[in-house]
Amino acid sequence: MLLIIDFLIGFFVVLGCLFLVGITRERRVSQKTWVALWSTVSLALALFVVVSFVLGQEILQTCALGGSLGYIVAVTIHTIQHF
Repeated sequence: MLLIIDFLIGFFVVLGCLFLVGITRERRVSQKTWVALWSTVSLALALFVVVSFVLGQEILQTCALGGSLGYIVAVTIHTIQHF
């Protein structure tokens, strides 16, 4: 049960951060700012994945896996908007 909670925490943290940044850029945020924020969240997730792998702790790895799914969902929503 703990692994499911850790997975969901990672999922909702990353998805929530990207929703706060704006999965699709709003008019009140410049494109440059939006790209910088989105890239910061992306790099933070990448760093977290590497750290969780290096440390080898199951809880961190499960959170990283959930965060990765959250990122994929956010990118999917963003891509569908262009479709």
